[in-house]
Amino acid sequence: MPSKRDLKLDEYNIGKYAYRELHNFCLQYPYKRQRLADIRSPYRSPQITGMPHSGSVGLPTEESAERAISLSGDCEMVEQAALEASADDYQNLIRAVTQDMPWYYLRSVYGLQSARDQFNAERRYFYFLLAKKKKII
Repeated sequence: MPSKRDLKLDEYNIGKYAYRELHNFCLQYPYKRQRLADIRSPYRSPQITGMPHSGSVGLPTEESAERAISLSGDCEMVEQAALEASADDYQNLIRAVTQDMPWYYLRSVYGLQSARDQFNAERRYFYFLLAKKKKII
């Protein structure tokens, strides 16, 4: 991540590499939400790629259900940590950590009411809560 500076989370005993793991986990949130919506869609059809596949009998419904449980658990973890960190403005916090939106952009486009220092403190606390939920600390 050379173009983006890491957050300092020393006050929560979260190191640089643990922060990067949490940050990259959050960046996967929109993809996981889309994948979950695709899995839950009643009009889902098998992927036709033209590549050969095995002729063995599988359990596609069971595998889809297991993937859906895993994806929804990951999304729920991010949403709950954001809700606990900032109950008033958790949606903007989710935008900030999952789409790398800076404070000034959230303030001008989405009407964020928090001051910069307060928002940054909430964001650091969010990463602390997420680390606890993922059992990193």
